[in-house]
Amino acid sequence: MQFLQPILLWGLLGISIPILIHLWQGRKGQVLHWAAMHWLSKEESSVAKGFRLENILVLLLRILMLVLLVLLLSQVFIPILKNMPEERVIHLVQPTAQVVEEFKFELQQALEKGDEVYWADENLTPIEDLNYFKSKDKISNIQASLDLIPSDASALHLYLANSQNGLNSDFYLSPLKPFLYLGSADLTTSQKKLIAVEGGKMLKVDPSGVVIPSSEENETAVSIGLEKEDFGYYLGDVSSTEREFINASLEAIWDVYGFGFVEKEKIDEASLIFDRIPPSEKDRVKLYFISDRFSFSEQSNLVAFSEQLDFEHAEVVQTGKLPEVILEAFLEFSGVEKKDAPLSHAQVAGRFLVGQHKDEGKKANLNLLLLGLFMLCFGAERYFANKKGL
Repeated sequence: MQFLQPILLWGLLGISIPILIHLWQGRKGQVLHWAAMHWLSKEESSVAKGFRLENILVLLLRILMLVLLVLLLSQVFIPILKNMPEERVIHLVQPTAQVVEEFKFELQQALEKGDEVYWADENLTPIEDLNYFKSKDKISNIQASLDLIPSDASALHLYLANSQNGLNSDFYLSPLKPFLYLGSADLTTSQKKLIAVEGGKMLKVDPSGVVIPSSEENETAVSIGLEKEDFGYYLGDVSSTEREFINASLEAIWDVYGFGFVEKEKIDEASLIFDRIPPSEKDRVKLYFISDRFSFSEQSNLVAFSEQLDFEHAEVVQTGKLPEVILEAFLEFSGVEKKDAPLSHAQVAGRFLVGQHKDEGKKANLNLLLLGLFMLCFGAERYFANKKGL
């Protein structure tokens, strides 16, 4: 048994009201006139008083009426009385060869049971044969696949590579709380990357994710050259205070790392766009910083802030981390991947925010029964109360 409005159960404290009324009536006493009463002297005649429960049947009926009324308002739900639909289990697999190989046995069992198994891509493509897989055929888009999960799904199993870079977003909105299966990502295959800026200066990203000067001559390292056009930025529909903090952040990056960002008057001339209007899914040639708009998009060229980028609203500005956020996104967009790292089960689970709770669709299924019992008790109480003159 479940109560959809459990706070109303406090109304059960009201059962003390009919008990106190009956006790009060017993305290007042009642004068009984009988035939030989006039033969008694004043000293011998007295009024019977005392705390006693009279008319127990009427009292019990009134208590039962109050209990039924509270249960009716608390919206009682009994799952066994509901025609529950067949369980619909969804398995969502991140399309990487390593994940498929590690959980091939579990996925094969799911297919044999008749569960629905899909790739975590933008089309929620069904998986029919695990033996045929090419990692280049699918692009992971976890949020898009979560958005396509059927509303009547009863369970969600999510298979992911245990990689920080493999999760393209800090948070995902899921219709159900997922059962997570984390594979072991290969974090050793990526090559070192050096950043070449104007003047022959070389930079690299250290293990902690900080950009530092580099003097190493590593033949296996990949050199990424950044041209002047890559540092142009455009300020769109942002407030004057936002402009102030954005410009200050870009100047701080310039002072520390020598990245000379230049403001452009036209959006077509800039590579970095600060605005409040998100780009289309197909517009991936520029890096967008969107403020005052929360988004679960996994676009690699989109950084969304849920508040305005000023000191009054944004924590990232108050803590002085805005330059770091801009630089990290800029380097990743330019082809410099941040250092990968495995995540704990709790860290991955914390990124999935559950949407509508399953209980919100429940409706009380004992209302008619409780209402019928209440009316029956009310009729019986009125009958016995009138009969006894209460």
